[in-house]
Formats: sequence, structure tokens, C-alpha cells
Amino acid sequence: MRKNRFSFIRGGFLGLFIVLFVLISSCEKYSSPNKVERYIVNGTWKLTSVFIDNDDNKSVFADYAFAFSKDGRIDVIGEPTISGTWTTGIEKNPTTLELTLTPFSPFYNLNADWTVTTCKNNRMTLELYGAASTDVLILSKVE
Repeated sequence: MRKNRFSFIRGGFLGLFIVLFVLISSCEKYSSPNKVERYIVNGTWKLTSVFIDNDDNKSVFADYAFAFSKDGRIDVIGEPTISGTWTTGIEKNPTTLELTLTPFSPFYNLNADWTVTTCKNNRMTLELYGAASTDVLILSKVE
């Protein structure tokens, strides 16, 4: 009887170790400003997820595409088409992406220093930490 109890405990520790290893190894390191700049200027991007103040705003931005140029300009393509600016912070941990667009609805909600939490060549996740909620933008490259 004792043998079974100890083997269960030993198996439980092994399972816990495996879960912790997967969680630790799947954490992504922060992206560098250079990596963000290199990826964001290639192609056109869409907001595929937009949570602001715990509200899903994806449909508000569904008809817009975002083109980022190397000189720090953003062209928001849609109706209306607008322009703005972008820049990355100089820090690597974490890298920030500052967006500055028109002060009019709905674009004023995007004006902030967003923390880049995921940076891949076809998808970026940006977060803005507030007192009551965390706002999240997911940019996906238009294929």
C-alpha cells in the first residue's frame, strides 16, 4: 500500500515539474526596439483584436489597415483615411510602441505608449496597463 502512495506522490512531482518547465520555457523574452521597427514597416497591418477598458472594439477598427513607414509615419487606410506617427522606446525591457493619431473617435483610444509583449513578423501584441484594466491590441499582418 505504501508503495502505491509514494509512487503517486513521485508521479505528482514529476507532473508538476513538467508543467513548470513548459510554462517557463514558453515565456517569450521582450523584443528589442530594432526588431519591432524591422517588422512593423514591412507590409500592412490590421487590428485583429482590440480590448479597451474591458470592451471588445474590434468591429470599430475592422475596416482600417495600418501602414507604418520607416520615417515614423502611420497611414490609416479606410474611411476616413488619416495619418499619424509612431516611434519605439529606447528600452528593451520592455520595448514600447508609441502611437499618435488624430484626437478624434475612435483613434484617440490608440494614442498611448503601448508595451510590446509579442513581436513576430506577422503578429504583434501590445498592452497598456491601467488601474482598472489592461488594454490589448493585436496587430496582424495583412497577407
